[in-house]
Amino acid sequence: MRATGLRATLTAGFGVLSLLTLVGCTVATPEAVEEPTIGCMISAPAGFDDHSAGALTLAETQRARAAGIFSSTSSQRVSDGSATSAALKRMSDQGCALTTVIGPGGADELREHAVDHPDQVFLGIASGRDDFPDNVLSMDFDLVPAAFIAGYTAATASETGKVAALVSRGFPQGEDILDAFDAGVDLHNKEKDDEDAPDVKSYRESRIGGRTVDDTDRGGRRFFDTAVDADADVVVPFGSAASMGVITAATESHLNASTAEPCGDDDSEEVLPKVIWYGASGAFSDAIIATIEPNIRRGLRTIFPQWPQSRNPDEVAERSDTKPEDVGGFLVADRRYEGTISNGGVVITAEDGFLSRVSDAGRNISDLRERIKSGDIDPQKS
Repeated sequence: MRATGLRATLTAGFGVLSLLTLVGCTVATPEAVEEPTIGCMISAPAGFDDHSAGALTLAETQRARAAGIFSSTSSQRVSDGSATSAALKRMSDQGCALTTVIGPGGADELREHAVDHPDQVFLGIASGRDDFPDNVLSMDFDLVPAAFIAGYTAATASETGKVAALVSRGFPQGEDILDAFDAGVDLHNKEKDDEDAPDVKSYRESRIGGRTVDDTDRGGRRFFDTAVDADADVVVPFGSAASMGVITAATESHLNASTAEPCGDDDSEEVLPKVIWYGASGAFSDAIIATIEPNIRRGLRTIFPQWPQSRNPDEVAERSDTKPEDVGGFLVADRRYEGTISNGGVVITAEDGFLSRVSDAGRNISDLRERIKSGDIDPQKS
């Protein structure tokens, strides 16, 4: 994949031929010195243990290292713009072959740094920006249809009749995501089997500011507490550290319920909070009932044709119509990738557990996905 390794090998070979010509004797062929190819990553603010884009990108970069695309990897979690700039400078100084910045928080710093280092290659993931210079490749995800399906699914799974969604401040498509979530809840109310059943309500519906939080653990926990206090039992967070705050609080609620002593003679089962997660699937928490996963692996394979492949058809990138070009030593088929429900870049699945007990929940997710893909439903106009 790296053209520089090939160039180093050719240069060493020509040197050996010249030496043989001059001295006319047998000499030991020196080993070609490969240029280090370091895959570097910067993630803010939740870092690489976020069970989302950071963790998925780290796993894929390590997979590429195992395949020989990178000789080593380097990662750093940052907290703000100045820390992002410092990390970018450090990684440029250490000769990173490809530096990836994950999330919208460092997008401005990435753009500025890339302009000042036109001979280096960068990748922005989930930045929400389309004005990067030519040496910045980008990968983003259209989450509006997924938010619509999440709203419908949350309403289907709710036991209290109230659900909630949040976005972290600066999250791409934030307002559209909240609107689509509300529209999904509305469609559920229109299509519910029992017409006499009360409608499910979206917590703080139409209050964009009231559902936009600082991307911190505290911001997510505070929203979770207020939503649960208002009887919302399904929460859908879109963000980084704020999302981790939500899932941590929800997981703690489940743990506390499982260890609590019985209270009186009340045999009714407590309604526990549930979460539809944006990130890696696999139900790392009992609170997660469904997952919206950004298909990082498919995106990387679309951009880089020689990225390690998979036998999973859902992770195989479509063949590009354009001939791959050399960008800083990397073969690049597409400079910009947008993952959608239609192209397999956004995957929505019901986790085993609670939703398996909800009638037709899994079928509803598949049905909504197909209705959106066919154009029968427009999440932005519903």
